[in-house]
Amino acid sequence: MGLLDALKLSFPEALEEIKAMPIRWDRDRFAFWLKQDFPFVEALYRYQVGLLREAPQAHRAPLVQALMATVEELDWLLAQGADPGAEVHPVRQEYIGLLEELEGLAYPYRLVFLYFLNRLFLEAWNAHVEGDGPWQELSEHWSAPEFQAVLYDLEVMAQGVAAELHPEVLAHYLDRIMEMEKKAWGLLL
Repeated sequence: MGLLDALKLSFPEALEEIKAMPIRWDRDRFAFWLKQDFPFVEALYRYQVGLLREAPQAHRAPLVQALMATVEELDWLLAQGADPGAEVHPVRQEYIGLLEELEGLAYPYRLVFLYFLNRLFLEAWNAHVEGDGPWQELSEHWSAPEFQAVLYDLEVMAQGVAAELHPEVLAHYLDRIMEMEKKAWGLLL
């Protein structure tokens, strides 16, 4: 059983709640959501830079690829009208606060949480997004073989450090990440 399978078994109700949310996909709501995603992705970029500084040599190349995917996403969000100086929604502020809190944990936890954040988002995205719309370009980015390779590498590395994690600490933060994902997706309700 892979790490993702273990995580799904640990939090099936929360993941299903996220996937079952009655998201409303209209252009204005989606544009707002994207613009509010910018500060979170910027915080995720800083999180990844910190992770890269502590990474063992074998993890550096995959983490650089993940960081580049985040930089590309930031560029794309700016092209969609995101304003780095705009007011940040309280839900995004709270999620950024959680990322900053996670930065205080040991490298193995932060690596697993980076994988989990990306995988959880992609699971929710795939459950909610279908058809043509303003989200199509973003869907193509996240389903591209290059991004899938980044996710695969993150999963392999996360599995490699999973034995070092204390189950209660892991469960505590995974629960908080799930809750923040629900709130973030709730901006589209």
